[in-house]
Amino acid sequence: MFEGSGSSVLDFQAMSDEGLIEALRTAHGASAAAQAAEVFAVRELYRRHRAASAEPGPGGVRAGEFAATEAALALQVDEGSAAAMIDVGLALEDWLPRTRAEFAAGRIDLAKVRVIIDSTRAVARDVLGELEPRLLETAGRTTPVRLRQAARRWAARLDPGGAQRRRERRQDDRDVRIRTLQDSMAVFDGVLPAPGAQTVAMRLREMSVQVCAADPRTMPQRRADALVALADGSGRLRCGCGRGARCPKAEAAGDARRPLIQIGIPADSLLGMQDAPAFLAGYGPIDAGLARMLAENARFQVIPEQSDADEPVDQDQVARAQAARLEHAARLDREVRALDGMCRFPGCTMPAAESELDQREPGTRADVTVLCPRHHRLKALADNRKVPWEAWLADPDRLQWTTPTGDMHTTSREGARYLFPHKDIDAPTSRGDSPPQTEPARDAPDDLAYPFRGHTLVHRHLCRIAPEDEIPDDTTAPVVNTAY
Repeated sequence: MFEGSGSSVLDFQAMSDEGLIEALRTAHGASAAAQAAEVFAVRELYRRHRAASAEPGPGGVRAGEFAATEAALALQVDEGSAAAMIDVGLALEDWLPRTRAEFAAGRIDLAKVRVIIDSTRAVARDVLGELEPRLLETAGRTTPVRLRQAARRWAARLDPGGAQRRRERRQDDRDVRIRTLQDSMAVFDGVLPAPGAQTVAMRLREMSVQVCAADPRTMPQRRADALVALADGSGRLRCGCGRGARCPKAEAAGDARRPLIQIGIPADSLLGMQDAPAFLAGYGPIDAGLARMLAENARFQVIPEQSDADEPVDQDQVARAQAARLEHAARLDREVRALDGMCRFPGCTMPAAESELDQREPGTRADVTVLCPRHHRLKALADNRKVPWEAWLADPDRLQWTTPTGDMHTTSREGARYLFPHKDIDAPTSRGDSPPQTEPARDAPDDLAYPFRGHTLVHRHLCRIAPEDEIPDDTTAPVVNTAY
């Protein structure tokens, strides 16, 4: 029914209700089969990389480590999703052959495949022969949520002695993640052992009731503010009643530490002369009003459009004064991090403060780029011809990447777009009347094409693929640059 591109021109209005339902089933099956093809292709790419690229030891290539990077660029998804696809493909190949066949035929989709993998990962292999057919039969007639419930029940019945083993395996999946939403908001969630999660929940609850009855915030809002109070060191939720010292719950909270966040904003927006957006590293654009509010307790670094850091250090001057070299290096570090804003690998959003500098001689702003530890490692290996990637500066603002298959991708200095908006050639023409913004959903939905939110990796050797999960090779050196 949906061969080629004909599905877009089918006359759905002429179909009967039965015909529409059948069209839905056919389209969903084709989509599931396409998902399977992507998973198997990425898994095979990883298998080939793993067989060909291993070079143990310091400075060597970890087996298959950049297969997900190459796949992510091809699909224009994040590396975590590509790693999850590899993980699913390996699991299907390792212990779920029936599920693999059903997935390839389009009879179950990726969401249900993930449930089956997640439900069988810690089950004794001798019961899989009985459990997998039951799960597949149920998957054909129910939703992923109900499938997960059934899987838990059957796993407990067929492998009752494995409860402790499953709990211990699951505790290895503990994690905390941040996902961006619209309008300067983000989702902060995590996977914790139940006692630890309950400890956090009860502490937030305790802090939320330490304000007076006139505090206008809802309980969810208080919990969110209490979490920030825990992180900033104040340790107590300040009352929002607005009565100051007359508040009956006006006990002194601890001094909040300066948050380790970096914001780039044009000088005229900071002064209120215009409202060009600011750049929150690791998040993206925020409105000028929020940036000005945060600036009230901020430490400032002026980043000029033209700088002495654009010129190499005079070597005779260096010979006369070591202090001149150190001053130039500090200024170069500060300004390049602000101009780049984030890692310069395509699609990577690691903040510049948590990244490293990749520097060439003579060491001007045009010669230095910011790369997160994972992609800095990729570029170093590429420069040494240990992986078939290429990376070079096409000009002072554009970093060019070429994948092993010849695809080319270009990144520019994201922070500079916000610090100097008049130089942002990609910016749309501003209009006096901005269209009203729609209210975002309270929680960002999972990607329909790549539903991997919350996926926990079965294969531990994949756990360093996402840039935020990379552990720098030199673990003694601080990663976060708090001076920026």
